[in-house]
Amino acid sequence: MSSSADLDLGDGSGQESLSGITNFLQAGGDAGRVLSASIIGVIVSPVVAVIDVINAVANFFAQPFNSAGDAIGSLLRGLFEAPGNLLIAGADVSEIALRSIFGDTLAGLLAFPVTVGLVMIGLYMVVLYLREDETGDVLPGLPIGVPTDIFGVEEEDTVDE
Repeated sequence: MSSSADLDLGDGSGQESLSGITNFLQAGGDAGRVLSASIIGVIVSPVVAVIDVINAVANFFAQPFNSAGDAIGSLLRGLFEAPGNLLIAGADVSEIALRSIFGDTLAGLLAFPVTVGLVMIGLYMVVLYLREDETGDVLPGLPIGVPTDIFGVEEEDTVDE
């Protein structure tokens, strides 16, 4: 018997496995090799299944933390990289504009302070938005409200009242 025959089980389905074993044996393969591989496969397969289940459970519990880490990383990049990129772009634009107006000497002195001032104005606008001033319910930002007591409903107090 020739031991040079290769055991090919195809895609692992039942029919492909049986066809591969049959072809292996017909080509002069060793039946003891097939039997020992089958016994080892039967013994090892539950262990592999348990390992796969443990891996799936570990991934199930670890995935939220991985996603949270990615989200926090994106948040920090958005908080720190975006204003930095804005400062760099603003400095470049301010430099070009100031060079065209004032010439090379004065433009180099004013480019960065003008850009920092623009960023600070932007941050101040965000702070104004987050202050949550009392406004009406007709149009956002206007202190005009529609009286709802005529409907028999009073507005609820907010946390700061």
